[in-house]
Amino acid sequence: MASIISSGIGSGLDISGLVQQLVAAEAKPVETRIGVQEARTQAKLSAFGSLKSALSEFRDKLEIMKDLPSFLARKGSSADEEAFSVSVNESAVAARYSVQVEQLAQAHKLTSGAFANSDTVVGTGVLTVTVGSASFDIEITDDNSTLAGIRDAINSAGDNPGVAATIVNAEAGSYLILTADDTGSEQTITVTQTDGDGGLSTLEYDPQNGLTSLTETSAAQDAVVLIDGLQVVSAGNTVSAAIDGVTINLLQASPGEAVELQVENDDDAVRQTITEFVDSYNQIVDTFDKLTAFDATSKIGGPLLGDATIRGVREQIRREFSGVVESIDLPFSTLREVGIETQLDGKLAIVEEDLSAALADDFTRLGQLFANPTDGFATRLYGVVDGLLASDGIIDARTAGLNGQIEGFNDQREALSERLASLETRLLRQFNALDNLVGQLSVTSNFLTEQLANLPKISANRD
Repeated sequence: MASIISSGIGSGLDISGLVQQLVAAEAKPVETRIGVQEARTQAKLSAFGSLKSALSEFRDKLEIMKDLPSFLARKGSSADEEAFSVSVNESAVAARYSVQVEQLAQAHKLTSGAFANSDTVVGTGVLTVTVGSASFDIEITDDNSTLAGIRDAINSAGDNPGVAATIVNAEAGSYLILTADDTGSEQTITVTQTDGDGGLSTLEYDPQNGLTSLTETSAAQDAVVLIDGLQVVSAGNTVSAAIDGVTINLLQASPGEAVELQVENDDDAVRQTITEFVDSYNQIVDTFDKLTAFDATSKIGGPLLGDATIRGVREQIRREFSGVVESIDLPFSTLREVGIETQLDGKLAIVEEDLSAALADDFTRLGQLFANPTDGFATRLYGVVDGLLASDGIIDARTAGLNGQIEGFNDQREALSERLASLETRLLRQFNALDNLVGQLSVTSNFLTEQLANLPKISANRD
């Protein structure tokens, strides 16, 4: 704090510098203490952030494992990928099927006769185009009566229910082609015309009423598939409702030719999920160890060494691994029995031989060991970890307390600043008062010295 008092006039001392040194000496131990405490608190806050990150990743793995269909992945295959491909989801059941692709679904397509070119005038009137059960009208005037104009009018119609118009310029001339957006026998196209000059009659197509100016170049038809001899009809070439969890993508029709479709347990995917579960848990153990370690050489401990919160978190998670699944009848009830064992350092390890045996012999029941909704390992662990990470959980409560301490350190700094400003003012007043007194004494001393110097001298020799 700057002083308005001129210091050092009477004594010649640098009072301002002296006061600043005294204030700094007063501040240093307090500032050091606050800085050290704040650094430790920040380190703890960061440590809990690392712990939350590891727990969150572990929870993500558990979320997959606690859902039986998601955990027990399946895979599908086609014996002839040119006939059809297969994709499956978690609800598919391992099985084999005989599939015959009798017919692919097609979109209805109509082609006009040849016109000289796309700028040829066709005629005027109203075209009514129907696709399936929906229809729309297009008014053709002199402004859009060419082949290209009619194409554009169809494509730009706001109520077009699903037909695309294109022009192909071939050697014999230009052709207008109408194609339904969707495949299936229900998506047939009809075209009729009214009013105008009659020229639009060259674009009519309504076979039931004898109008066939356009030529059907692709019939509107459904896909037909035989699955184990049972006929399945689909408007599209993707069949997803015939077998639960299985989608068949039809690629080529081969009537009478049976192709095997196989759905099987995806052992590799399940093994990968279990491996990721083990790795994620081991990462948590590493995090625990790092945050609570003590280096005997440097005498430095981890930021959460001795912290009750992290100790409680560790014990809650560890306790679940020692439990068993008892609510359902399984050939195994512990993780060790399916090849997941706890090592001396607290980490998990996979015994490949035991895990492979469980996958081969008890695929579904292995999944239930983890995903049983009552006491499956993944179910229980997910509940514990999710509770720890909840907004009202112990970790957030602990971090909220640490953030409060950091705010308190700022308050302490503000209080220290105010106290030091007050100390500086007080010291300046005291030293300035002393300086004034020294100045007065100096003036008096000088006066007395001058007076004494002016006194008559007394001779030592008298008559």
